[in-house]
Amino acid sequence: MRQLTWDRNPKIGWWMDHNPIRFFHGTHIRNLEQISKNGIKAPQSGSTAGWVSLALDPYTAFGYASMSGSGGETLFRGVKGRPINVPASDRAILVVELQVRWMLQHMNQHMRGNISYTRDRLINKDLYEAWQRTDHEYYATTEIRIGNLVPSRFIIGYMIKG
Repeated sequence: MRQLTWDRNPKIGWWMDHNPIRFFHGTHIRNLEQISKNGIKAPQSGSTAGWVSLALDPYTAFGYASMSGSGGETLFRGVKGRPINVPASDRAILVVELQVRWMLQHMNQHMRGNISYTRDRLINKDLYEAWQRTDHEYYATTEIRIGNLVPSRFIIGYMIKG
């Protein structure tokens, strides 16, 4: 898997105007080899069971990567006491490109995982067109969930935030 350059201010545009659509997934750097062979697999249990979460901006994925040392979001949130927060130097952001047709066939159509205002940002292009700040701020904390697996053929590389 090739390393890509961190983009500090990505120009994303209206996400559904692209084909393929670029997504980001945060993980621990120790997971890169396994993911490059097997793709991004969904957890088998917990609140995110059966779903792979993909962000539209790299900063959101970078934040989610902080939970990968505890075994993912569900385990991170369930840790008693102090969960393992992955240092920034150990976080990797996978860059994934999905064709719209494939994404629509495999995604959670109810946009589960998003709170109401982030869900609105994904379905209302007028909100995007009225936005006055950066794209990565617009898409902050939004996510698309893909069922079970994002195959490795869709992963174009990874980034380390520098």
